[in-house]
Amino acid sequence: MKVLWLELRDVPGGFGITARDWQDAMYLLAEARGVLRGQPAEESMIESSTDVRSIDDLDQDHVVPNMGTMLRRGVWFPNLPYIQ
Repeated sequence: MKVLWLELRDVPGGFGITARDWQDAMYLLAEARGVLRGQPAEESMIESSTDVRSIDDLDQDHVVPNMGTMLRRGVWFPNLPYIQ
């Protein structure tokens, strides 16, 4: 599993996703964008992608207190446990 932090061009903050591979991450991101913004996600919208190696890599003041578990496949920030 890959644990990723994705920054998008048109969304402040970012998305935390645990996925099988890059294509799976794009699928989960599209699902999350559909729920939050009513818009699909495209790979061209991604400003940056970072492999998360530790919870210490994340924003300790906003992301960590508001995230779901990154130990299973799905969108953990924002915490969308039903997208998995």
